[in-house]
Amino acid sequence: MPKENLYSQSYKNISSKSVSKKILQNCQDAAKLLRQEIKSDKLAPISVVFDENDLKLFTKLAKKIAPFEKVLVLGVGGSSLGGKTIAALKDQNKVEFLESIDPQTIQNSLSKIDLPKTFFLVISKSGETIETICQTLIVIEKFKKAKITNFAKQFLFVTQPSESPISRIAYEIKAEITQHSPNIGGRYSCFSIVGMLPAIICGISAKKIRQGAQKVVKNFLEDDSIISSCATQLSLYEQGFNNNVIMPYIDTLKNFTDWYRQLWAESLGKAGFGSTPINSMGTVDQHSQLQLYLEGPKDKFFTFVTLENHPHDFLVKDLKLCPTLFGGKKLSEIVKVEQETTIEVLNQKKLPIRIFATKKLDEEVLGALMMQCFIETILIAYAKNINPFDQPAVELRKDLAKKILKKKC
Repeated sequence: MPKENLYSQSYKNISSKSVSKKILQNCQDAAKLLRQEIKSDKLAPISVVFDENDLKLFTKLAKKIAPFEKVLVLGVGGSSLGGKTIAALKDQNKVEFLESIDPQTIQNSLSKIDLPKTFFLVISKSGETIETICQTLIVIEKFKKAKITNFAKQFLFVTQPSESPISRIAYEIKAEITQHSPNIGGRYSCFSIVGMLPAIICGISAKKIRQGAQKVVKNFLEDDSIISSCATQLSLYEQGFNNNVIMPYIDTLKNFTDWYRQLWAESLGKAGFGSTPINSMGTVDQHSQLQLYLEGPKDKFFTFVTLENHPHDFLVKDLKLCPTLFGGKKLSEIVKVEQETTIEVLNQKKLPIRIFATKKLDEEVLGALMMQCFIETILIAYAKNINPFDQPAVELRKDLAKKILKKKC
């Protein structure tokens, strides 16, 4: 838990005594290696949060993009989820993310924009992402059909400078290219240009996001709480708790659960290891998944994220002739009862629970939560001798799709 108390961390039905000496030692060894890599700046996804110069570049890019009415981010997976998570901090209509290649979704999205007033941010580290290539070509064709010339000024490509379909498209239309961080994979890119540029465009402080992340990194270098957390999670996995439920009672964190799901699944699902991430939302999923959680298989570890101070609130007022249990109560009070009773009934079932409790949700808190997820994921991978940064099985699927498409040309 960060010393600045950005959030607190507590547990129910989990005891450090249940952690074997072997698991604890593996996590301690993994933490030693991870700390060494952090101190020597060998891990770009983490060291990037201490960089200040790149934010100046991102701010300049954001200023160039600012005059446009709408910004549409073309990308999928790690090129999108981190940016979406951060952008959700602010109620805004400026930046939208187009991830799907479902034709109806593409049609719905493009039919709502004013093409001359829209900027397109194309993100793909490899430059070979099928979805992003297709999205980009469809948008370019839309410009051509509208007979809009010089549309290259409405594009910025974030990719590696190596020869790739995305970079060739950018060169062909003479659009600006800025480099994707070469040592940062997509799902670890939220603190790089991939997440920071959309944040700045939305009016969110990228600096504060990184400051929250910095606090967690500094704390990890001095404190063993994250080591204990990881040892506990590995111990639960060995006890058969192979499903990892993350359930915020903060709607703003809906995209965060999607981001976390990719981070956890792609980083750890290897060599027969891995727990399945399940993203769930309070209070909504009390009415859809809670029955399974309570009376289904006892194979789930729960992480809740709660909020003490809601930025907005409502007083529920009864109708004159229709008294209810809720009249005279604030909506935040009702949310608190909902989350506390959900946690308590799971507690009564003796299910393992972790609670991140925060007083407010702002840039620093979100940056801290995301960095803690980074460090926990990497540390657990190291403890299991897994590479958290590759995705070999996913590459097999990509290669197969490209072979099939090539045959159909």
